[in-house]
Amino acid sequence: MQKLLLWAMVMISVLAIQGQVVIEDFEAGAAQSWNALNGTYGGVVANPDSNFVNNSDSVGAYTKSGSHSYSLFLTELAAPLDISTNNQISIQVYSPVATAFILKLEGPGQAIEATANIANINVWQEYTFDFSGASALDSLNKIILFFDPGEETSDDTYLFDNLVANPAGPCAGTMADPLIIDDFECQRNATYGAGWDAISSIANPDPTGINTSSSVGRYEEPAGPWTALVVDYRNSIDLSTYNTIKAKVWAPKTGQILFKLEGGASPVKEVFVDVTETNQWVEYSADFSSEMNADHKKLAIFFNAGVEPDSGDVYYIDDIVYAETPQGLALEDFEPQKLSWEPLDNNTALHGTFAGTVSNPDNTGVNTSPNAGQYTKGTAAFSTLSSALPVGFSLAQFSQVNLMVKPPASATSVELQLVSAVEGVKTQTASLDGSGDWQELNYDFSANANITDFEKVNILFEPGTASQGESWLFDNLSLGNSTVDPCVDVDPIPNILDDFECQRNITYGAGEDQLSVILNPGPTQVNGSERVGEYADPNDEWSALVLDFGGPIDLSVFNQFQIKIWSAIQAPLLFKLEGGASAPVEISGTITETSQWVEYSVDFSGEIGTDHTRLAVFFNAGVQPSGNDLYYIDDLQWGRLPYDGCVATFEDAAGTISDWQYFANGAGDGTEFSVVDNPDISGINQSDKVGTFFEASTGDPAHFAGMFTRTLAAPIALPNDNKTVRMKVWSSEEDTIVFKLEQGRDGANGSGDVFGDVTTTPNTWTEITFDFTTAVPDDALYDRITLIPGFGTVPTADKTIYFDDIVIGGADCATTGIFQPEVLPQLNVYPNPASTVLNIETSKPISEVRIYNAVGQLVAQQNLRNSQQTELNISHLQPGIYFLQAYGPQGQQAQGKFIKE
Repeated sequence: MQKLLLWAMVMISVLAIQGQVVIEDFEAGAAQSWNALNGTYGGVVANPDSNFVNNSDSVGAYTKSGSHSYSLFLTELAAPLDISTNNQISIQVYSPVATAFILKLEGPGQAIEATANIANINVWQEYTFDFSGASALDSLNKIILFFDPGEETSDDTYLFDNLVANPAGPCAGTMADPLIIDDFECQRNATYGAGWDAISSIANPDPTGINTSSSVGRYEEPAGPWTALVVDYRNSIDLSTYNTIKAKVWAPKTGQILFKLEGGASPVKEVFVDVTETNQWVEYSADFSSEMNADHKKLAIFFNAGVEPDSGDVYYIDDIVYAETPQGLALEDFEPQKLSWEPLDNNTALHGTFAGTVSNPDNTGVNTSPNAGQYTKGTAAFSTLSSALPVGFSLAQFSQVNLMVKPPASATSVELQLVSAVEGVKTQTASLDGSGDWQELNYDFSANANITDFEKVNILFEPGTASQGESWLFDNLSLGNSTVDPCVDVDPIPNILDDFECQRNITYGAGEDQLSVILNPGPTQVNGSERVGEYADPNDEWSALVLDFGGPIDLSVFNQFQIKIWSAIQAPLLFKLEGGASAPVEISGTITETSQWVEYSVDFSGEIGTDHTRLAVFFNAGVQPSGNDLYYIDDLQWGRLPYDGCVATFEDAAGTISDWQYFANGAGDGTEFSVVDNPDISGINQSDKVGTFFEASTGDPAHFAGMFTRTLAAPIALPNDNKTVRMKVWSSEEDTIVFKLEQGRDGANGSGDVFGDVTTTPNTWTEITFDFTTAVPDDALYDRITLIPGFGTVPTADKTIYFDDIVIGGADCATTGIFQPEVLPQLNVYPNPASTVLNIETSKPISEVRIYNAVGQLVAQQNLRNSQQTELNISHLQPGIYFLQAYGPQGQQAQGKFIKE
């Protein structure tokens, strides 16, 4: 049947060519008497730019009037058109502007018209109008063209040619379905902009599986990593109801398809979809429900987005349609029970009992379901109810988990955990309203949407509170579209300037109008963020994106400017500190790796104590751009030099490591790390704040509970002559503590388990030293700390261990510390004045010295090996006054001045 239909369509096409009527082709002069009632008919002119659509020698020209919204241009035929058969009217147009035109057929008492969208300029395009629905009209003897309709002052010149009436084909009389963008058969409702010459309708090369259509689209991917097939609507796309876009694609290779809405007043919206199956038809969907009220005018489809194609890469596409967006996925509604609920580890004493399905005692308000689940807490403060998740569970489409609960009126929160075998426990907490009524809780897991192996869900009712026997009802566990603002209650992290998501903590000056937030065009291991910044470099060589701090920039600790950049071109970079009383400072760099995310770090540690208020970033500095070059940026932040002194005091943001993750800790695995008031300000620890380690009684006895830092602001660097770490610990019991350094850079081995030199003294702050002398190599850097307090035991009851003042080598957190650099004594310099050699002495070691001239320019710099005495060659300096800035190994500062003869 498929073959017969295809044969019939071919035969009809042949007959259609045989039966067509050429109304105008300008090859022997004008066949019709064209009349410009408004504007100017330019007559027959030479084709200025032939292509495969129109390679005729001669064409017609018409110039719009410039004073009529509907500038009238027509021809009157010698006899009415016979559209009973030849009702497919085609015309080729060459337009200087993106606009539209109307083709109208008119006669005594009769008229019909249709509008075509012109998406591509200065190129011949063919447009076909189906007038088969008016085949009974028999007096249509005028053909009228309105170019750029509705625009009164336009006076552009349009070329047109090959006006032909063709016989009706198999699609005659088909009513356009607004939900079908293109099926490459009878619903050809798309006007293609970019990519129009790369797409064609052909016989389906693989009519199997989900797509047995006769005809499909063939797209031969043009060169370039970001070429796209663009559907141009010219007007706003209606996404009010049908806001998921689907397409069937036959791909020759794996990669990503990018669906992108753009072209209107709203910011672009991008949805990346992974292509994992090749050489077969697969339907892909892009959820644009968030754009239902947005103004977008174009749909762009990028095949193998962000990757340079191989020559001859061909994709097949079909059935591009709009569909309703699913609103969610039910996991458990107890109508009947669907999941296997039980207390964690099936330990009813600690984690309570699941009573199964019960009748809903209050089926009003938000939960009118007949049934619900009932759970009673056990003795553990983190009493946990657990269930395996369904096979194939994924957050890719819906990243919000919803749960209805009917709690005791005194309860304040419910914690929900998703457990991954590889990524561990991911936790979100929702607050209760205190009413004791049914209420819906929403948990945003969008940050974890790329995790594909979630296998278990845990619910902790009123976590942290021991309330044995307390009874809860719960119901309607589901996945849905995000309704939670992921940035609500997110506290600013001062050293993070802009991650284009929740940490947007900087004010931009110059260049702000060139910066927009978009979806990450190419997520990689270096940068897997969902959103990034897009910076359009203006068309001059010294434009910059300026970060305005509104006051002096504090570089005392965080002085390494870090930025991730994705660039399509190699280009010079310039980073400039400016503003304030100090002279500007410039540091150059270069983009050498293109079409990938690269993190760049700029060392401004030499500017500690200076007065600058702005940081300017110049892309392609000093070079005239080829156009509006685009740079993608992310994670702008102040980093710090490697930790080689005080690591953590928990007294302020700079002294706090907060991104810890528990492991082998049973019910405590999802617990969030917290900084609390010092429970025992006495003895060796007089500080106000300390860190906590919560050790659950349900920890893994085979591996012992611990926690590790997911991210550190800088790597750990142990001095070669003192490879020790000290830490203060408070525990209610005598505990053995293990400290590990892991994720060594440049192949450095991890330390393994390093045991403290002493155990804790119960209820007393104890300082413990960990000796890494034989455990790690010299000059190694480590990006992870792992702590195992209470090594070798699992407590019989949940307990909290407190720790503080993690310090490296012989440094000291309590007094000077790295967070408040000690000021070294004034430098002793001699001779002064000096001509060729300058001697510098100080009472404490210095690691670096810099020389500035009288206008603040850096003229010399020398790195030292923590010396107290050094000799500088200044013979190359011009005579005058110079200033010295010296730095100690912990960031301490000292100054001096000398005269060069």
